[in-house]
Amino acid sequence: MWRLNKTSLEPCHRVVLLSMSIMSDPLQPIATMVSQPGKNQPRWQGSVAFRLAWRNITRDRIRLIIAVIGVAFAVLLMTVQLGLLIGFATISSSLIDKAQADIWIVPRGAKDVDQAGYLIERQKYRALGVAGVDSAQSLIVRFTEWKRPDGGTESVIVVGIDPVRPALQPWNFIEGSVDDLRIADGVVIDELYSQKLGVSKIGQTVEIVGHRARIVGITSQIRTFTQSPYVFANLNNARVWTGLPDERTTYLLVRAEQGANLIALRNTLQAAMPASDVYTAREFSWRTRVYWLITTGVGAALLIAAVLGVIVGMVIVSQTLYSATMERLQEYATIRAMGATNRYLQTIVLRQSLVSGTLGYVIGTTIAIIVAWTSRGSSATLMLSYPLIIILGIVTLSMCVGASLISIRKVLRVDTASVFR
Repeated sequence: MWRLNKTSLEPCHRVVLLSMSIMSDPLQPIATMVSQPGKNQPRWQGSVAFRLAWRNITRDRIRLIIAVIGVAFAVLLMTVQLGLLIGFATISSSLIDKAQADIWIVPRGAKDVDQAGYLIERQKYRALGVAGVDSAQSLIVRFTEWKRPDGGTESVIVVGIDPVRPALQPWNFIEGSVDDLRIADGVVIDELYSQKLGVSKIGQTVEIVGHRARIVGITSQIRTFTQSPYVFANLNNARVWTGLPDERTTYLLVRAEQGANLIALRNTLQAAMPASDVYTAREFSWRTRVYWLITTGVGAALLIAAVLGVIVGMVIVSQTLYSATMERLQEYATIRAMGATNRYLQTIVLRQSLVSGTLGYVIGTTIAIIVAWTSRGSSATLMLSYPLIIILGIVTLSMCVGASLISIRKVLRVDTASVFR
């Protein structure tokens, strides 16, 4: 019988590597791919594993392109869906996040900032009497009807503030300022919704539930989740246009004294006004986001689409790797017969998947960044951040590693004796 050992298989080791090299690069000297074997066994270098992995996947370039496109599509889908999720979350609570208030006193049962009942205005003085409260100001946020100059109507959200001491004010002004809201019929709108509202410049007049209103300021990129534009006005106008009596308001915005414990102050205010709900600004912001993204199902739809992107990428990469592995199964068997360890064979397959994943990730992320940049002027914003991009990179590489498991299992089960049949 033949007695086989790693030393006797050394010539076979060189022949297999040479045959794999010649198929893609006939001029590449095999001596540069592996180091000279030692006395007992060859030294399997990491550079050899990378070259074998690279040549395996580039041998069929059409298959490589399909795998890269699949990963890029998965990355693009995940990035866009998660970017929209973050964008919607940011938009839905923008009024809360931009307000200079530490605590919000809201009507009982209010789930989000855009839709709520009303408070009694005199509750403001009860809040001011609590130790640790520096100031308390009224804020009106209510839906009403806007009549365009051409006769059409739109639903808008009137945001009534005190322009003299604003706890919340419009931001990103292009024209005008918050002081212009002191004008009796003045309103501030955002340029994103100017066409929808039928106005384009300062000085134009419209009707809000039969009352005259004049554009005195224009802002940039103040979006709304409901797509009913925010229209900023002073408190008096807001009450008239929304039909809210003088003794009522929507919210009370509380500023705490410097160094005050917000949680303790919130609890004290809640005890003083049991008919209302009291939240810190952070708590009310998250409550609003949870309502719009989870309770309404919008966030679940975006997350499902992102998960589908991961599944699509895994299926495409897995199928591509499996086909490439089956085509070269005999070569893997030969390398294993020469003494290659299971870890070395795993490294070859893993590097194939990681190369496909890296190329697809770069392409998919680049396209997503371009999409985010072009969507800056739309009412729906795609928000990307460095942490999100890094996390998606980790998810993509993990997806590719998971897709390679079937191929790795096949390689590790290959029968080395099949080389000599």
